[in-house]
Amino acid sequence: MIIKCPECGHQISDRAKICPSCGIEIAGKITRCPDCGELIFKYEPECPNCHCTINASAATKSVEDYGLAPEVPEISTPTEPEEPKKSGHKILWSTLVMAFVLALIIVFLGIYFYQKSQQENELRAYENAMMSSEPAVLQNFLDMYIDASVAHRDSVKAHLEILKKVDRDWENAVRSKSKAALQLFIDRNPDNIHIPEAKLIIDSLDFDAAKLEDSMESYQKYMDTHQQGQYYDEAANAYDRLREEAERTRLQAEQDSIQNAKEAAAAAEAVAPVQ
Repeated sequence: MIIKCPECGHQISDRAKICPSCGIEIAGKITRCPDCGELIFKYEPECPNCHCTINASAATKSVEDYGLAPEVPEISTPTEPEEPKKSGHKILWSTLVMAFVLALIIVFLGIYFYQKSQQENELRAYENAMMSSEPAVLQNFLDMYIDASVAHRDSVKAHLEILKKVDRDWENAVRSKSKAALQLFIDRNPDNIHIPEAKLIIDSLDFDAAKLEDSMESYQKYMDTHQQGQYYDEAANAYDRLREEAERTRLQAEQDSIQNAKEAAAAAEAVAPVQ
């Protein structure tokens, strides 16, 4: 607690070894007057305030016996105990420990966000692979995400096997050069990427068949079946050519028939008997 120095009245701690103002010893050297409560030195025979007798035997002792040292230079003593200062070595170690902990936190956060990003990328790649009809996309997922979940890898593998079978069916249909086989592939796989190509091949096969027959009926059948066909104009030209040829043939036949009729009539008149 804070008290007044009995010697000089300076505010000091009751635990101070000496008074920083006058240099007299304080700790263990003061007491309170039992009559008025004033703080006095133990060596005082009576209270300076109320003059009551404190210790009769104290008068025989000198001031020096009680540690009085008024000539000691003033020493600044903190009124409150301070925490001991850390040495430079301890401060260095504390700094290193804090830096190490901070580095660990940064590393763990980096690993966490990296793994989270990888999981999000893997999920997007998985969804794209399952919606794709191209085997290369699925195989790319399996090659890139070796550590993906077993469920994802198994699903992609199963989907890839289906696509591979479809590809084999496509290759067989193309090699067969059969319209029936190609049409069957289209019916079984309406969303396959090879459907446009299959339709083009069928279109070509039908036109080849029409050219082979080379009749108005075959060309008309092709145009009815392939109104947007790549050979539609060529089939229409062939149809018109055959129609014109047929018309010329018909007209020629009519002319020939008329001519034959005239010649027959003339011959009949030439041989008829004169009346």
